[in-house]
Amino acid sequence: MIALPLIIGVVFLLVFISDKASTDRLDSLANEIKNVAIVDESGYVPARVIEAGGQQSRPASDLSELKQEVAEGKLNGLIHYPADLTESKNFEVFVNSTDLSRVQTVQSLADSLLQASLFAPLGSADVIALAQNGASSTLVTYENGKVSPGFNKYIVPGMFALAFYLILFFSIGYILTSISEEKENRSMEMALTYLRPRLLILGKLIGVILVTLTQLAFMGALIAIALLLLTQTDALTLQLPAGIDLAKLVFDPVAIFFGAGFLIAGFMLYAGLMAITAAALPARQANAFSSVFYIAGFAPFYMIQLILTDPTNPVTTFVTFFPLTSPIVSLVRNTVGNMGIAESSLALATMTAFMLLAVWLAVKIFPKGALEYQNALSFKSLFRS
Repeated sequence: MIALPLIIGVVFLLVFISDKASTDRLDSLANEIKNVAIVDESGYVPARVIEAGGQQSRPASDLSELKQEVAEGKLNGLIHYPADLTESKNFEVFVNSTDLSRVQTVQSLADSLLQASLFAPLGSADVIALAQNGASSTLVTYENGKVSPGFNKYIVPGMFALAFYLILFFSIGYILTSISEEKENRSMEMALTYLRPRLLILGKLIGVILVTLTQLAFMGALIAIALLLLTQTDALTLQLPAGIDLAKLVFDPVAIFFGAGFLIAGFMLYAGLMAITAAALPARQANAFSSVFYIAGFAPFYMIQLILTDPTNPVTTFVTFFPLTSPIVSLVRNTVGNMGIAESSLALATMTAFMLLAVWLAVKIFPKGALEYQNALSFKSLFRS
């Protein structure tokens, strides 16, 4: 619980330090590029543009001499725009260094000078910047006659979908590895001398479920604390990519309820299926077969466009209620809001029924397969009363 947010914090700290170091490095390189000569035979780069950047404009007759000066280190770089630039669409850049940052800086300078020169007839620096960089747009959408919060309403329910993938990779597999390893190293025999099989498998399932729910609650508390602290500062008004605005997040109780329900029921369903796999198969076969569950968790993204845009399609309905794809599809549809309350309730009830069935089967199958080390249980032995 503590290590994961700590690692995330360390990563963000390292990114901040790296960005600061990169900024300082770019500042030092900005001084070095003033010792770069420009030879323009194309006629597209006027001397005033070159001089405005602090570089030297040199005649084409000095080209050979300038290349030698770059090689000897007298010049940091040389940019040559040839006469046939419009036909060849290629120019030469010479740099007295193999340092990647220096090379990229001089190359960027060459591109910037050419772009600035071509846009120079536009006149105003603001118009040139607009032509080069374009402009951002402010999207306003309406829902039920009112202004919609847009993408901001997807963030909170989307966190449940993200949490499902986190527990899919970090928690669900623990059930399988725990049972498989204990079967393989024969420690299962010792445990079963003083525990009934049903208590052992239920203890494992309940233990993993409670630990995972505690982790989710802890992460949720950290997020809540972070948002609370941000409300006390100006950071909450920070504009993020895709129009995300922390000050405009939507906390829809219905979407949160179903998101939490799909997350818990889906997690317990996968945990039960993992327990069945570990109990019925030897360790190596169980580990190989478990890939089916991970593939099923990602399979809906191959039809994500259909799921998002056509909720009434029979395929969308099928993957919404099919046990292996139901958790993530339901979470995604709950995020974008294309499930009504009735369909969400039916999906949650169906998922819960499959979850209870998976846990019941795990409890029934475990005593038969707990001491089976080399062979998979046959269907006949699985369903024998």
